[in-house]
Amino acid sequence: MTSSTPVTNGVPAVEIRDVYKRFGSLEVLKGVSTTVKPREVIVIIGPSGGGKSTLLRMVNRLETIDGGQVFVDGTPVHDRKTDINKIRSRVGMVFQQFNLFPHMTVLENVMLAPMRVRNTPKDEARELGLTLLRRVGIEEKSAAFPAQLSGGQQQRVAIARGLAMDPKVMLFDEPTSALDPEMIKEVLDVMRDLADDGMTMLVVSHEMGFARGAADRVIFLADGIIVEEGAPEQIFTAPEQERTQRFLSRILAH
Repeated sequence: MTSSTPVTNGVPAVEIRDVYKRFGSLEVLKGVSTTVKPREVIVIIGPSGGGKSTLLRMVNRLETIDGGQVFVDGTPVHDRKTDINKIRSRVGMVFQQFNLFPHMTVLENVMLAPMRVRNTPKDEARELGLTLLRRVGIEEKSAAFPAQLSGGQQQRVAIARGLAMDPKVMLFDEPTSALDPEMIKEVLDVMRDLADDGMTMLVVSHEMGFARGAADRVIFLADGIIVEEGAPEQIFTAPEQERTQRFLSRILAH
């Protein structure tokens, strides 16, 4: 747990203020506000269609914001004048699907962004890539192509790629939902290690064990609003809202 870590400069890693989003006549987010402190791990849970992934994608403007404000490390993401590529270089993102380049080796996939975006010399990018693959426990696959890897291995490569830009924040959008059950643990173990190392993380997940064990705070998002948020123990053992209770009783019964 990292919630006791002091915030040195007082600037939140991520700040979401009164955010609205609609797709046509469907209002997906209805005035959502929350703050993520540096080194904090936040897990967002809730029913499908409640707005979880949409909220996450607004942090690096993969979705546009219809109303409200989003800041990363004090920089306004919602401001059209903000260089979004600079924001994205500070925010790593891991998706449900791995989105690796199939024609590149595992190592080349991890090396690409530092070389392209930061003009990191090839030898330096290679060393960084091998270090990150070691960190996620998959260095021995550096010369393999994505198609030669299991889903869990591909997702670990995607995490290494997200770390390659030395991000301030890592976003995880249901990173285990496309995996077979036996591969889920290897990905969650890597995420737990990142949390233990003090990485700021905003995670959308249906893995309640991970939320309970790794999060500093759990947010229950449903019907476009934050219904309840708090420490994992409070949310999972004594939720205050009837909507949270109903959701958890269904999920935890399985």
